[in-house]
Amino acid sequence: MRFTLIAILALAPGFVQSAQWRHGFSYFGDLKYASDFRHFDYVNPEAPKTGELRLSQLGNFDSLNPYIRKGRKAVGFSYYLMMPTFDRLMYASDDEPSTQYGWLAEAVMVADDYSWVKFRLRPEARWHDGVPITARDVIFTFEQIKAHGSPTLTLEFSQVVAVEATGEREVKFSISGETSAKTAFSLGMLPITAAHYWENRTFEETKLEPPLGSGPYRVVEVDPGRRIRFELVEDYWGKDIPVNRGRHNIQHVSYDYFSDINVTLEAVKSGNLDALPETQAKRWATQYDFPGYRSGLYVKDFLVTERPVGLALGHVFNLRLQKFQDPRVREALALVYDFEWLNEILMYGFYNRASSYFSNSSLAAKGLPSEAELQVLEQYRGQIPDKVFTEPFQVSVTDGNGFSRENLLRAAALFKEAGYEVVNGELVHSQTGKPFTVNFITNTTALERTLQPYVNNLKRLGIDASIRLMEASQYIHRIGKFDFEATIRSWTQTPIPGTELRNYFGSEAADNHYSRNEAGISDPVVDDLIEKILAAKSYEELVTFARSLDRVMLWNYYILPGFYAPGYRYGYWDKYEKPANQATYRTGFYDTWWYNTDKGARVNDFLNRQAR
Repeated sequence: MRFTLIAILALAPGFVQSAQWRHGFSYFGDLKYASDFRHFDYVNPEAPKTGELRLSQLGNFDSLNPYIRKGRKAVGFSYYLMMPTFDRLMYASDDEPSTQYGWLAEAVMVADDYSWVKFRLRPEARWHDGVPITARDVIFTFEQIKAHGSPTLTLEFSQVVAVEATGEREVKFSISGETSAKTAFSLGMLPITAAHYWENRTFEETKLEPPLGSGPYRVVEVDPGRRIRFELVEDYWGKDIPVNRGRHNIQHVSYDYFSDINVTLEAVKSGNLDALPETQAKRWATQYDFPGYRSGLYVKDFLVTERPVGLALGHVFNLRLQKFQDPRVREALALVYDFEWLNEILMYGFYNRASSYFSNSSLAAKGLPSEAELQVLEQYRGQIPDKVFTEPFQVSVTDGNGFSRENLLRAAALFKEAGYEVVNGELVHSQTGKPFTVNFITNTTALERTLQPYVNNLKRLGIDASIRLMEASQYIHRIGKFDFEATIRSWTQTPIPGTELRNYFGSEAADNHYSRNEAGISDPVVDDLIEKILAAKSYEELVTFARSLDRVMLWNYYILPGFYAPGYRYGYWDKYEKPANQATYRTGFYDTWWYNTDKGARVNDFLNRQAR
């Protein structure tokens, strides 16, 4: 799968965009789809638009405002995920690694040096109340994000120095800095909100009023914290433009909220839910033997994509705390992690071990540094671990028997080097006598289950280790304020990393509450390498800089890599159809799927007979 991406991009000499109106925008190489394309290859343009899909979500929600930090966002209102109520300026193709095509914008123009980007809006674009979408709406959205947006968003757009209307339907963003190309791409993904809707409302407040949108769906039901329901907009202005044809086919989509993930499976079995993206290997392996599955009317579907995983699951130790600042301590904590036993005994051998911040992609560091990487890394000699130059990084490995004596002994030796000793079975600092503690916080029972074996191994070293399961809002507050010792988080990556790297691992983000740098990484070398990635002028440069960053972060043991799923597990009642061609980087659920009326009737008949 990695070679596919390289093959696509290797022919590109660098950024090829020029200052002319085009129907799409790509970092590297040409656009796959010509200006007269009618639909993507991974959709069924004749898919019927009917039926219902009932899904579940854990926790609760108290906001339908995706732009601000405050509040727990309802599903469908997370800025970086699918937002069916709001249209974006551009749509990122799911079978190209770095390409956008016009959505609200019919055309895009980018300066040769990426110092500005222009978007020309479609004349037919309308809000759900019939009002035309104009440059005023784009400018209003951006200005409100800059003034009131979450720290993640304000950091992402920090290089935009000006925005102006160059016509009723044209908007120009001026960008500064060497990484302006990434900012231009991020601007294309901007979901637009209606300026006139907010005239008598406060933008920076959480709200549960269904918002005015322009997208394929509108919110038709809100039960705060319990349920949200979307309905396909019959007269949606954009249903026949190329990026939307064959997508958004389910007429009604609803999400019921649950506090216990195990209850969701029972709701699916009884027919109260239609589908469940499965997140637990144990349930997938052992708990689907029920009448619907045995009858062949309930499907277990495993879909694989070439989308980079990133660091899908990582154990975070708060580096702002003195005790975690010693790299020997962090290495010792990494040695105690026994993935092999955990995977075999608790997760039925389903998962792969993460060993990179760019897992499942060609950007992941492998073996010794290449000559190109060494040229980059050499300028940081003395600021980074010497092993970066001489040894391939390898995550700790055990024989899977549940007691890795060798790893525990190595970890104990590292703690001793760092100034700790065991007194009466307790690991304490040799000078202060203060016990070494590791308290994990989490808000899901599934992660609590995977943490317990690790905590047990930490206790074998004399560490006072524990897990605290807490309610979602309290957890979000504690993590956002960096009020924790340890937790588990994830950092997704795209085929072409962007400005999110600053938010994930940059020094500025380490000081900003509610940023994604929960670990508190503050390293000038990391900062410099991130900027090199963002300023890369060819795919070869991007690979070199990304692998260099990967090595530096891995050898510093900033985050303990966990594991990732090799694909996506979906369980669903057999009411739905998928396109013949799956997209390269996404499964298509439920964006390109559609409801089959005949299959739906057969399933409903079965469920009615079961209920009698």
